[in-house]
Amino acid sequence: MEENKNNEKRSGGFFRNFGKRSLRQRYLIYFLVTVCVIAVVTVVLAVLSHNELIFFTKDHKMNWYGYIIAVAIILCLFPGIYASLNQGYYADLVFEYIIFALPFAFLGAAVYYAIVEGEFGGLGVLGGIIGAFVGVLLGMVFWQKILKHPKVKFIQMLDLAGPFILLGQCVGRFGCYFGHCCYGIEVDWDVFPFSYSYDGGVTFHLGNPFIESIWCGIGFLIFAGMYMSRRKSFNGFYISLYCIWYGTERLILEAFRAPGQKLLLTGGHGEGFGVSQFTSLLMIIFGAVWIAQYVIRALVAKKIPMIHVRKEKLSDRYFEYEKTIFAHPQVDENGKPIKTDAEEVTAESGDKGKEE
Repeated sequence: MEENKNNEKRSGGFFRNFGKRSLRQRYLIYFLVTVCVIAVVTVVLAVLSHNELIFFTKDHKMNWYGYIIAVAIILCLFPGIYASLNQGYYADLVFEYIIFALPFAFLGAAVYYAIVEGEFGGLGVLGGIIGAFVGVLLGMVFWQKILKHPKVKFIQMLDLAGPFILLGQCVGRFGCYFGHCCYGIEVDWDVFPFSYSYDGGVTFHLGNPFIESIWCGIGFLIFAGMYMSRRKSFNGFYISLYCIWYGTERLILEAFRAPGQKLLLTGGHGEGFGVSQFTSLLMIIFGAVWIAQYVIRALVAKKIPMIHVRKEKLSDRYFEYEKTIFAHPQVDENGKPIKTDAEEVTAESGDKGKEE
């Protein structure tokens, strides 16, 4: 019987049996298809823009800065949905909250830039993150308080967002090349993209955007792999790791930012301790304090800290396990607990096929 089912699955074709594939396989396919489509669109736009057959700005140039930000958002979508489902959240969670997070992220980025630079016309990364968090809070009020959707804690939403903020920053930082911003100090060597000339001249600057992109990409691979594995951690662990990881990189890299691009705490631009460095320092402190206070409270309560523990071993022996989604699984529209094993979750058609 089992052999007949396997033969039937193989003979059905890729697309016919797509719904029977595991959650991990389906969303990996979604992500790869998205990457391929974006790659094709990017090449087409680059060719058309180079030949001045398409433009979106007054000076007849392609707005690559905005395009890359849009690409970063799209690339975060499917992995984010997969991660939320794999953790046991309901299917529409990411879509519902991104509706609120995105507009406030752009608003926050614009306001932050205006505050630190004294004028409108740019976007500040840290302001975008703050704005997104505000949007999530408003989304929680709307979806959970007004429409009575399944409850999710704010700190759990931050954990979900942490790894994918790094992915967005990894891709989005390439927009800085086209925006001619965020570049580093002058260097006497030309090794693109580690150094480049933003104005087409003979002066080269350290490629801060590329270095930050690589750092964020490495962080995404590490933390997303941990978050989506079968090992689970306490609420707030992953947003704390994000703050420490990104804050450390930004604190160091800002020291090598071009003086004309660096806003100082004392006001104006120049050499010295910058606003972004101060904000990064606060992020590092927050992440370290959050993890430290949890471990200390766990030791005082004489329980085991819940840090990267295999899902099968989770129990009340681990401190604040009862506050996680693993202790209180959400249910689907039929009242059944949402499956969280990415290898086992299949589409409805696949489940019916197995039952038959």
